[in-house]
Amino acid sequence: SLHLPQFLLQPSVLLQLLDGNAGLLNSNLGLHTGMEGENITVTCSFSVSGHRKFFCREKCEEGNILIETTEDAAENGRYSIKYEDKPFPSDNYLHVSIKQLKKSDSGWYRCALDRSFLPSSSWDFEIAVKEGEFLSFFLCF
Repeated sequence: SLHLPQFLLQPSVLLQLLDGNAGLLNSNLGLHTGMEGENITVTCSFSVSGHRKFFCREKCEEGNILIETTEDAAENGRYSIKYEDKPFPSDNYLHVSIKQLKKSDSGWYRCALDRSFLPSSSWDFEIAVKEGEFLSFFLCF
């Protein structure tokens, strides 16, 4: 029989290992760059599925929630999410997208899953929106 150290059996440590996150509740997906006018999609990977899905600007608190849904797909203006729930041991994916990027879209975002019996898990990422080449060229002359 397999004997695991007791601390590994704690729900918080187990969840951390399952999600592969460096931190229990939150990890960083780094910087994603897009051009003005383009669309961007960032994929967040979760080993344990969740019921409620979030796409937020910075932290998921009142006023920053772009999308909150229990559905597998949702859209709110230029923002959308699509969730792929796969059987264990495959990862589940939450794809979050912004259409028609604007310079004001630059900043930090969060994708998160809320779970019934386990702590929620989330990924933070940064989006940097750059001016399109044509626009930059046009503005120089």
